[in-house]
Amino acid sequence: PGLMSEKFNNSLAAMDKYYNQYIFIPGGSYAVGVGHPRWNEKPEKIVHLPPFYFGKFPVTNALFEIFVEKTGYTTTAEKSGHGTVYHGRRLHQIRNDSSGRLVYSGNSELIIKEIKGACWYQPFGPGSTLYKKRNHPVVQVSLEDAMAFAAWTGKRLPTEEEWEAAARTAHGHVFPWGDEWEKDACNTEESLIGDTTPVDRYLKSANEFGIMDLLGNVMEWTQTRSEYVSGDNNSSVLCVTKGGSFISANGICLPRRSKLQPESHSNILGFRCVAS
Repeated sequence: PGLMSEKFNNSLAAMDKYYNQYIFIPGGSYAVGVGHPRWNEKPEKIVHLPPFYFGKFPVTNALFEIFVEKTGYTTTAEKSGHGTVYHGRRLHQIRNDSSGRLVYSGNSELIIKEIKGACWYQPFGPGSTLYKKRNHPVVQVSLEDAMAFAAWTGKRLPTEEEWEAAARTAHGHVFPWGDEWEKDACNTEESLIGDTTPVDRYLKSANEFGIMDLLGNVMEWTQTRSEYVSGDNNSSVLCVTKGGSFISANGICLPRRSKLQPESHSNILGFRCVAS
């Protein structure tokens, strides 16, 4: 990483430096996409990439807060006055005093709402906070917001190819840990948490490079754009996101791609940075 990146890192406290680590990804050939009918994320191809540095973790609330404090930056969600909020399936554990049994309650289905005032520091809307969430991924950030943070820290957003190469490694695995789904290896719908978790919660699920939190928790912006043509032949530019989120079904794989409008922002959408 360059001088600007080093300057930002040197200004951080020890804990924030821990979450600002970058991992060297060797140049070489990497698999992108997968043609297997189980996942069917085509096209499947081999790409050749120069070396780069990839964020060990998604950008945390603590790091984004430093950026906002130093620059006075106002996010897309704050300007628009609202944000998309996903209430994922979750269970609350309650002890039944009369019988001693555990009783579970909570959301049984996904709920999506546009919430006035939802933004990065109150991701579920007014009344929600970042209390005990400094090491959670920042959310409610648009592509523009993510690019602004990256530029200020001397970095950039990854391309889809870089993201997938760093995530799947030279082995081309479809999950960070291998090629078979493992329950409780990441924060998805089956976790029944219904919210973000610390970016280093699933230490044992790091990939071969040591990169964390690649599946579930929050989707991550890439700078890769894809033109979408609707049925009435109107076209719009969408941006590729990777990694799934806490509302994703189990079996979400690294080649999976979603496409969102650049101004999109929600409580399941974050980012991480790279450096050349």
